[in-house]
Amino acid sequence: MSTRLQAAPVPVTHVSPAQLVHLRRLLAEEHAIHQHRAAELQDPRDLEPDLAELLLVRCRGALDEIEAAVRLIDQGAYGLCSVCGTAIPYERLEAVPATRCCVSCQDKASPR
Repeated sequence: MSTRLQAAPVPVTHVSPAQLVHLRRLLAEEHAIHQHRAAELQDPRDLEPDLAELLLVRCRGALDEIEAAVRLIDQGAYGLCSVCGTAIPYERLEAVPATRCCVSCQDKASPR
């Protein structure tokens, strides 16, 4: 009888535990900011309703990206490009903590 074992997540080794703590804190700060903005956009006083709705959609998208990044940290897969699989440099992760792509793949995906 054959038993299939699920592979454990491979921890990202190019990011130290201290760096991961720092990046998780940055993600938590960004999450709090976007949650606050989303709450404000629920009842905007100085914005046209269409603009407020667009901004709210973008804010919710940012929250989804941040939550996905936190899940990747928990799974040990944070910091790897979702397109090519290479390690994303720490400096990029620190600048854009919720990023899922390396600069090269991001450039290829961005419209010109």
